[in-house]
Order: sequence, then structure tokens, then C-alpha cells
Amino acid sequence: MTIQVHVVETAKEAAAEFFRYAKSMPADRVEWKAEGVGQSVLSMAREIAMTPVWAIQAMTGVESSEEDQAAMMEKMGSLSSVEQCEEEFSKNVVAWAEFVTALPDSKLSDTRWLPYNGGRDHTMLEMLEYPRWNATYHTGQVAFIQTLYGDKNMY
Repeated sequence: MTIQVHVVETAKEAAAEFFRYAKSMPADRVEWKAEGVGQSVLSMAREIAMTPVWAIQAMTGVESSEEDQAAMMEKMGSLSSVEQCEEEFSKNVVAWAEFVTALPDSKLSDTRWLPYNGGRDHTMLEMLEYPRWNATYHTGQVAFIQTLYGDKNMY
């Protein structure tokens, strides 16, 4: 197994775990924000849905126009359920997986400057991890939100 295939598999597994937790939320809690701040579970699901698109853009250096960004925000806003977000992720992850599996090993150490982590060069290998990392990060947030209203189940 190549690192590229491993990255794709672990990203899909992390997203599946995120969506499993998110779909376990009661309908009246999906848009709830703790203390009225932060992200709701639906907001996080919308983000996970689009992460594969953003990952390709970060790795290729494609800059979105204001029109593209507005269209993206409109698309995200149109996703009105966790299930719709999961469907959108399933569509978007296909192109990302194709991009990742086509990336030769010789490119994994190439770098691109990104404004994250204080702004620094990130290797392609680091950037490959973004969809998995983001899904894992948000899974923890969903689990925390669940504990705030008394749900201590493991999904």
C-alpha cells in the first residue's frame, strides 16, 4: 500500500466517524451552539463536506475568486442536513482521492507556503493529511457537544 492510498483510506474513515457521530445528534441539537458561540454540528458537517475541495486548492495553489467563494458559501448554506453534507462529501472526496493517488512519491516533499501554523512552508505530505485531520478534529467537537447535553454514548 502506498502512503497516498493510506491517506485516502484514513481520511474516508475519519469522515465516516465524524458523520456517524453527527447523525446521532437529535434534530433539535444539530444547529445548537454551546453558549451561543462556536460552530454547530451542522456547520461542522458543511465544512467537512467541502474539505476535499479546499485540500486540492491548497495543494495546487488555486486561489478562489470572490465569485467562487460566494458560490462555495451558497453551496454550503444549501446543505440543510448532516445527511446532505455526507452526500456532498462523498462526491467531493472522489476528485480529492484521484488527485492524491496520482501524486508521485517524488512530490511528497515539495512545499507550498500556507498562512496556517503562523505561516510556513507545508509539505505535500502534510497537506495530504488535511481532510483526515479536519474530520478527526471535528469529531472531538461533536462528542464534546453531545456530553454537554448529557449524551455520553460512544458512536
